[in-house]
Amino acid sequence: MNTAILVLVWLLPLSLLPLAGQRYAGWSMLVAPLPALLAALMVPVGTSVSLPWLLLGAEFGLDETGRVFLLFSGLLWLAAALYGAGGWAGEQHGTRYRVFFLLAMAGNLGLIVAGDMLSFYLGFTLMGLAACGLILHPATQLARQAARRYLAWTIAGELLLFVAVVMLAMQHGGALDFAILQSGPHTGFVVLLLIIGFGIKLALPGLHLWLPQAYAVTPAPAVAVLGGAMIKAGLLGWLRFLPPGDAAPGGWGQILLVVGVTGIFFGTIGGLLQQQPRMLLGYSSISKMGVLTTGMGAALAWPTAAPALIGALVLYAAHHALVKGALFLGLGLAERGGLRPWLLTGLGFLGLVLAGAPLTSGALAKSVLKTSLPAEAHVLVLLLAVSAFATTLLMARFLYLVWQQRGGSTTQLPGEAIVAWLAILAVIVAFPFAVAGSDLPLANVAPLTLGILLSGIALLAASHLPESTAIRKYRRAVTRLAVRTAVAIRRTARAPQHLFGSLHRAWQNCCGALPQALVNRLAQLQRPARSEDQWPLTGGLWLAIGGLLLATFMLAG
Repeated sequence: MNTAILVLVWLLPLSLLPLAGQRYAGWSMLVAPLPALLAALMVPVGTSVSLPWLLLGAEFGLDETGRVFLLFSGLLWLAAALYGAGGWAGEQHGTRYRVFFLLAMAGNLGLIVAGDMLSFYLGFTLMGLAACGLILHPATQLARQAARRYLAWTIAGELLLFVAVVMLAMQHGGALDFAILQSGPHTGFVVLLLIIGFGIKLALPGLHLWLPQAYAVTPAPAVAVLGGAMIKAGLLGWLRFLPPGDAAPGGWGQILLVVGVTGIFFGTIGGLLQQQPRMLLGYSSISKMGVLTTGMGAALAWPTAAPALIGALVLYAAHHALVKGALFLGLGLAERGGLRPWLLTGLGFLGLVLAGAPLTSGALAKSVLKTSLPAEAHVLVLLLAVSAFATTLLMARFLYLVWQQRGGSTTQLPGEAIVAWLAILAVIVAFPFAVAGSDLPLANVAPLTLGILLSGIALLAASHLPESTAIRKYRRAVTRLAVRTAVAIRRTARAPQHLFGSLHRAWQNCCGALPQALVNRLAQLQRPARSEDQWPLTGGLWLAIGGLLLATFMLAG
């Protein structure tokens, strides 16, 4: 029975795909995440199932980390399915939306119970590619741009991870089980591939360019699981492929510490400059993923503290997933039906939880993470306190932006969406008491109070003081800097395309010098049905990257 539940975790969402176009398909999707919740609550830790006939011998199992990931991911997928069950998310092209929703769910939940590298990789790839369809669902120009950018980054990350999986399998004699990864250290090149490949999903600084725009256009229930559950697959990938311990690459832990701290402050500064609530929540996720990256770096750098740090990271991931998913669901209600007093109250509560207010899951998660750090990491403890202060400022800015949009539509809200949001709120309220009982820490009081005071002063100044010339100049300078940075990024991204274009033109000129008969014959062979076709530059770019990685792999072998 337990092994059947583990198989149904990923198989049931796939089996419901033929029903995606039926009349009550929205309600049938509520069944899809139930095996994940049953497995998290009922299946004993250590249960495993082997399917030697599937792929190269698939393994599925459940450990303590997987149990927690299954629990909060299953809850988010269930809430998102209920949120859109009344036809909200799929009012247009509902069948297409439900297909991508089920595929992404199967990949996300499947990689959590995967017990070997290939099964994890296939689940990770299925989740990443299916999420592109969710981002593209609104079918607007902005959605198409966001989907193209997301797809490019996703394919790049999955290509890097594929090379890493192949190299790990070769290093360990073809074995794919996760247990063999603890037998010895990885090569530096493999560790780099794993950090970048999963770092794209975690939106590390420099690898984050896909995230804000994707969060801005994706439908509310889809962005709730994208920003809550799916983004945590990057952390789970690190925990599976780079398990902290004596054989862990400790030197890379220092690099992750620097990258994580950079992400904390980069996400905070970027979020405070935003004018849209969704974009602000996107940069807030970058900041919070910086916290998780910092914790992962500490686990690699100090192996003796790794067991406690892993538990703290998993708890923090669960807290952030539920709160960020609820923020997006609540924001979706406000975008749909206007800002109601009860809705603003709920969003304010979620902002306090994310900032780490006392007696909430935020305070519990940050307190456990701080106490799990070794004594020599006292600087990180201070940085986590600063992070609580920065998050308070971000959430104050978020509520201000939501309040500015209060004059929008006041249409009737679907009852299913309200029930789903209130259910997640109830889970968030009960979460810290279920984990810690009455021993909840009164943490983050000073940074939270300071952040609220500074936010109040800023709001009063913005509402009562006239805008000075200095402030206007500052805003123009920030805008110019943002525009120039965006232009530089676009030019850098287009540089390979210009290179391929130049090579293509040079080849055409070379061919022009050949005898005319040979040129015509080549044209007939290359363009049997159409003329004026050009080599797709994007495809050429991916082939070049793949060839480079393959050559590096062969040389390393």
